[in-house]
Amino acid sequence: MSAYYDLFEKPDVRQTGEQQPLYARFIPKGTIDRKEFLNRVHLFTGINRSVLEGAMASFIDELCDCLADGWTVELGELGYFTPALACRREVMEKKELRAASVMLRGLNFRLGKKFYRKLDKKMQLERAPKSVGQSVSSASLLSVEQRFRLLDDYLRQEQPCINRAQYVRLTGRSVKQAITDLNLFIEEGLLMKCGAGRNVVYMRKS
Repeated sequence: MSAYYDLFEKPDVRQTGEQQPLYARFIPKGTIDRKEFLNRVHLFTGINRSVLEGAMASFIDELCDCLADGWTVELGELGYFTPALACRREVMEKKELRAASVMLRGLNFRLGKKFYRKLDKKMQLERAPKSVGQSVSSASLLSVEQRFRLLDDYLRQEQPCINRAQYVRLTGRSVKQAITDLNLFIEEGLLMKCGAGRNVVYMRKS
């Protein structure tokens, strides 16, 4: 499991014509939408999906109400949300501007230190392959044979077994795609399934 980055030359803002130093930019593998995100949380935790759906909707509604009422909102170790404002026109004196000319520009988000440390510890960065663009999911570039080799290496070198959630993280596949892959590998005699329900794991078949 790793995240991609690539290196780009900084803009020559002073127009010197000289080569500029490089900076690192995160290269996304794609976008996990709301439905897929809830599927992942459900798969990893076993919490009822409808409960998760309701909880997320309630969080969003309450966050909106609190921000609209003038509060900064802390969402656990994730961080803090605060409304960001802008003026509709430039003024030099406070008396020249009324509330109607102040508008919501967006949200400021300040990352919590605990979440930052957790993310920094988990994230392993590697240079993005040339074939991976910013708008292309790397998972779609892997053939079924490549996905199995990735899984086989994991089972040989890291853990003797893997569950569906771990396979999702390993390959970047969706939950439904992961189940399809794993069932295919079982049918091909490459894997065997052990356990039941949320305790199902998959192992190499000798």
